[in-house]
Formats: sequence, structure tokens, C-alpha cells
Amino acid sequence: MSEICRLLIWICGFVIASAIAQLISLLPWSALVIGVAATITYSQGKNSRDMLLQVIATGLAFGWLKCYFLG
Repeated sequence: MSEICRLLIWICGFVIASAIAQLISLLPWSALVIGVAATITYSQGKNSRDMLLQVIATGLAFGWLKCYFLG
């Protein structure tokens, strides 16, 4: 797979994860849900050396922080 395709997949994964986190932030206990999901996703990506999972975990955290701080 070319580097451009891989980069586009990472960008799409980040944007989708961020949007999902923003939807989850409407629920009670959203910080716990996002924190656990992002931690598990990141550790799985780190163990399997899958950069996409690490990007998705970062997108989850970013999406929740964006809703929490910016409304």
C-alpha cells in the first residue's frame, strides 16, 4: 500500500473516531468510557505495531477533549 493511501486511511480513522467520541460525550460517564476505550485501543495498537489503532485511540481522546473543553 502506498504511503498516501495509508495516510488517508489514518486521517479517516482519526476523524471517525473523533466523531464517535463526540457522540459518546453526551452520555453520563463518558470520560470513563472514552478513557478505557482509548487505553485498550492504544495498547493493542502498540503491542501489534498497528499505527491505525494508535491513531484511532488518539482520535477518541481528541474528540472527547474537544467536546469537554470547547462544548
